[in-house]
Amino acid sequence: MGILTNKTRRPLEPESLLQVAKSEDGLTLVETLIAVLILSFGLLAAGQLIYAALGSASLARSKASAAIQAQNKLEYLADLYRQNPSASDLTAGSHGPQQVQVRNPVDGTTLNRYNVSWTVGTVPDPRVGKVIPAKNVTVTITPIDAGSNTNNRAFLNKVVGVAAIFSAATQ
Repeated sequence: MGILTNKTRRPLEPESLLQVAKSEDGLTLVETLIAVLILSFGLLAAGQLIYAALGSASLARSKASAAIQAQNKLEYLADLYRQNPSASDLTAGSHGPQQVQVRNPVDGTTLNRYNVSWTVGTVPDPRVGKVIPAKNVTVTITPIDAGSNTNNRAFLNKVVGVAAIFSAATQ
């Protein structure tokens, strides 16, 4: 029972015992270093993916917040147009910027700062001598930092623009 044998049930020679022992050894130092190197590259790649995902989430939050601010301004201007189409905020040309801050409702910290500006123009009519009684309004939201400078960080805080045409309701 204590003697190792081969397939023919004869006792193994001492050289055969050495070969069996060598083939069943663990990993060598080189194999271990290669495995650690491959593992480290995999972890670095996973870390970059996590960083990119967090950056994308931040960009999505910033753009969604900017789009909401643009929509709010358009709704305000549309309501103003219904009440008084000749209001000063609806005269032809560029208006603004107005600074807007988006705050965290939980702790009151500032999440985003924007400059809101808008341009009012006429709506062209392809018919000669005809004028369309409507206004083309484009609202532009530009992210700014705490010092009111345009925030130009790569991959984050991009400018958002939304356009609408205001016209009188016909009856």
